[in-house]
Amino acid sequence: MTALRIRLFILVAGVTMLVWAGAAGWTSFSTRAEVQRVLDGRLVEAARMVAALDIPASGPVRRLAPAPYSRQLSCQIWSLNGALIGQSTGAPDAPLAGGAPGFSSRQIGDEQWRVYTHVDAARGIRVMVGDSLAVRQHLVNDLMLGLLLPAAAGLVALAVLLWFGVRSGLAPLGRVARAIELRSPHTLEPLAVEPVPEELRPLVQAMDDLLARLEGARRAERDFVANAAHELQTPLAGLKTQAEVARRATDPAMRDHALERIAISVGRTSRLVRQLLELARQEGREAEPADCFARVRDVVNGVVGDYAHLAANGSRSIITACGLRDVDLAIDAEALRLALGNLVENALHHGGKGPVRIECAANDGLELRVIDGGAGIAAEEVERVRRRFERGPRAMSGGTGLGLSIVEAAIAPAQGVLEFRPDNAGFAAVLRFPSNRVRISSDGAS
Repeated sequence: MTALRIRLFILVAGVTMLVWAGAAGWTSFSTRAEVQRVLDGRLVEAARMVAALDIPASGPVRRLAPAPYSRQLSCQIWSLNGALIGQSTGAPDAPLAGGAPGFSSRQIGDEQWRVYTHVDAARGIRVMVGDSLAVRQHLVNDLMLGLLLPAAAGLVALAVLLWFGVRSGLAPLGRVARAIELRSPHTLEPLAVEPVPEELRPLVQAMDDLLARLEGARRAERDFVANAAHELQTPLAGLKTQAEVARRATDPAMRDHALERIAISVGRTSRLVRQLLELARQEGREAEPADCFARVRDVVNGVVGDYAHLAANGSRSIITACGLRDVDLAIDAEALRLALGNLVENALHHGGKGPVRIECAANDGLELRVIDGGAGIAAEEVERVRRRFERGPRAMSGGTGLGLSIVEAAIAPAQGVLEFRPDNAGFAAVLRFPSNRVRISSDGAS
């Protein structure tokens, strides 16, 4: 917070300094120009006033009485034939300027002069009034100092006010930071920081939404761990019981039966652990990049090969019927294979008799349908079986209740949706993807 306060203060103070520096520069330039104009005007008026005096064009040199501004102005009166008629006290003996009328500058000794020459041809005199540029510069510097010193003091005061203003303006952000810092890691309730300025309200709202999602994720994780522990407890307890029976059995038939039950329990436990790992892996995936495409036909053929043995053991078959020849889907190929494979496995286990059919069709995007001849899932049971570790009323005893959760987690990064529909041949589980994730090269029978 301190670093943000300092950066904001430096930014505001820097901009203010730039504005003030520009204003001071312009003031200095314009003031100097105006002072020079006024001083030049004073030279003109003084020369005309002296020329209006009754001064003879010849005679001895006269010394003009010093005026209140005599230390700033020097005056010389010359005849047109070059004779010095009069001069002010402190004026140099050398001519202040040449004979031409108007303004001129001249170096006399080590001093630079600004001179105005007034020529009165009728009276035959030439009046030169000048002031030392050093004196003029001193006057301008004194004037600028009088202007800039209050401005500098005001700038310091403004900097102090800016610091306290920035500090006060960032106080609500500090309250939010302290509220987060003082919270326990186990507390995920909303921040409840009031009052909050309108500019910070979206930030606080986003934090509250994040905390709510974290609370939901933590609750889901807690439920997942509890359910997984419960699901693992059943096969492990069966393993222990059957191992004890096999150890104590004297009848070979009883021992073989116990070993067979152990093998079944090991298979069920292995399948549960595998699906738990698959689910965790799929939920950790990010959204699929738009340039990562999987060839749907290859994935379907791979799933058929993966489950051909399971189908043969149940005296069933897997049939593919895809109306699209070359279809690419923006999804990880292994994720699509996992999702489609779980639907095929469910159909083989719960789909009654007859073949399992895999179809693909363009329908406002892409649909992959796994159709079996079973009774399917009742409409009122769909939402329940989507939950983890939930099984349908006709599920086999060795099921884990994770298959559909794995399917949805696998297709979610590709904006896929799992739907269930009745079909003429039985029941269909459908993977539907939007058109922006599909690339179709050509049409034709597969």
